[in-house]
Amino acid sequence: KKDREKATGFANKFITMIILITLIISAVGIIFADPLVSFMAPNFEAQTHELAVSLTSIMFPMIIFTGLAFSFVGILQSFGEYNIPSIISLVSNIAIIAYFIIFGKEFGVKGLAVTMVISWSLQVIVQIPSLVKLKFRYKPDFRLYDKDIKSAILLAIPMLISTWVQPLYTLVNARFASHMDGAYSALEYANRLYLIMTGVFSFVVTNLIFPKLAKANAGDDREEANALVSMSLKAIIMVIAPLMAGIIILAKPVTSIIYGHGELAGDVGIVANALSCYAVGMLFLAINEVLSKTFFSMKKSVTPMVTSIISMVFNIVLVLSIHGLIRNDITKLTGGLALAAAGGSVVNAVLNGAMLIRKSPGIFKKSDIKTVIKVIISTVVMAVAVKGVYFLTGSGDTMIMNIVNCGICAVSGILVYAVMLILLKTEEITKIIPKRR
Repeated sequence: KKDREKATGFANKFITMIILITLIISAVGIIFADPLVSFMAPNFEAQTHELAVSLTSIMFPMIIFTGLAFSFVGILQSFGEYNIPSIISLVSNIAIIAYFIIFGKEFGVKGLAVTMVISWSLQVIVQIPSLVKLKFRYKPDFRLYDKDIKSAILLAIPMLISTWVQPLYTLVNARFASHMDGAYSALEYANRLYLIMTGVFSFVVTNLIFPKLAKANAGDDREEANALVSMSLKAIIMVIAPLMAGIIILAKPVTSIIYGHGELAGDVGIVANALSCYAVGMLFLAINEVLSKTFFSMKKSVTPMVTSIISMVFNIVLVLSIHGLIRNDITKLTGGLALAAAGGSVVNAVLNGAMLIRKSPGIFKKSDIKTVIKVIISTVVMAVAVKGVYFLTGSGDTMIMNIVNCGICAVSGILVYAVMLILLKTEEITKIIPKRR
């Protein structure tokens, strides 16, 4: 709302605060790495525990670069620069891949931990030229006791708690799976695939709309803000719903393609089962990304905090209720824990949706509801078609066969889904189809 100079002054204070906080967190994490690992995975064997403590100590400084990287992302996006923020993860991933190719055998997992820290520092470095181009200069400013910083902290604390949902699910799963050899690793591999598949689209959408939502709400333009939310949710649902159905059906060949080689080859079935269970919550996790950012843009960060706490409690209760029944079967254990995490995502999204409707009556029109219903019908028909095609092609014994089978199923599913959306006259699709003269 104010001039650029005041915005830059606030950014300098905010970055200084982030550096101080992350330095303290890193120091505490390194000092107390041993008890932290003991708490998160109490059943690790001595050698595994020692390695985990060492890796934790090496990687904790990554938090400093994470804080800086996303502070820079926020500044660049506020200036309308989205290209560089969108590629920062690509830069860090290239660094990690390069490590595996060049140094992996020589330095092993500890070298990978160091590379992870370096890769996050690259996410900071790659943004600096754009900040310089936009004439932003960081100057440390320790005058943190002012009303803007206070306002940011009051907004940030509930935002932080509400974004801990997914990491907390991971911590809960780590604790309850650590007693069985291979269970935690299977969950970790499945969860990584699940978050990548969900995040590729949903995080892009939310990162694009958040600055626009913030500006619309700052200018009290409710109509523009509501339109952005409605459009984003429909886009998310139209893309993620069929993807979710496809992953649930094709979890085994997809997992085989990614992990079906080397030491993991024997665990593909376990990882695939966990992935299909995680995927049940895929659409709701993506929806929740939009809903949470919507509340943040409205400066109502307490609402998603409360709903996330409720979903965390639901997840923990669900895990406690099923753990005793399935703790001795690795497939049931990993599947059950993944399904509990998915259940938490469902509860979180439903509660946030209900609260948004309550706070912004009329945000969703009849046309929006009709679109969602048509997407669901199209997804169900597509899922039946993909299941049929997969039954005919069968599961492959080699990577090439799995790639071919997944390709055939994917093309069939996309065609059926597109045809269904057209036949049902889905408004968003009919708008982009050229009309005959």
